[in-house]
Amino acid sequence: NAFWYNAICFAIEMERKYGPKNSLFITKWEAIRDLVKGSYIQKFWNEKAGCLADYVDNNGQNMDIRPNQLLAIAVPYSPVDDELQPSILRVVDNELVTSRGIRTLSPRDAKYKGVYDGTQIERDLAYHQGCTRPWILEPYAIVSFKIKGPSFRKKAEWLIEGFYDDLGKHGVGAFSELYDGDPPHEPHGAISSALSTAGLLSVEHLLEKFKED
Repeated sequence: NAFWYNAICFAIEMERKYGPKNSLFITKWEAIRDLVKGSYIQKFWNEKAGCLADYVDNNGQNMDIRPNQLLAIAVPYSPVDDELQPSILRVVDNELVTSRGIRTLSPRDAKYKGVYDGTQIERDLAYHQGCTRPWILEPYAIVSFKIKGPSFRKKAEWLIEGFYDDLGKHGVGAFSELYDGDPPHEPHGAISSALSTAGLLSVEHLLEKFKED
């Protein structure tokens, strides 16, 4: 839903920059953009939890604390008002952030599995119910720099430094696909993950860009 809103906003901006004057496209899609944003906040924002629902269906809001809501506020055009975003980030900081990436589920959830072990089924469950994902550090860093500014630099450095300690653990000279949600956050999954590598490089790029700025 957030990506759909982001796509509409991007299309409107491109039409405004490169399309004809008095474009009917803009008139039509600005109305849809405003409708989508109003519906998004109404459906997904949970005042009591101070964050977004993970998804909404016929049963209402599902309030599993997962990192999907990070993507909703990391996109260039977010449907979430600026004043609500710090609250979402606090929830993510308190429940999902580890020294080896972002958990896929809060440890407070009964479904949480903090160690990737056991049978194939048990490992598959842990894959989505607690294991961390290094690649999600990119949207996390985007949001954190936007909200916290310079004060986030040291934490960003800490978040990527630890991965270099694990380069000889699972796949020599490469970053792993996922890590245990529980300390000491042992590496698992693919031994050389392009997603993890890209996520860590993106955070380093943001650090360098922030220094230049």
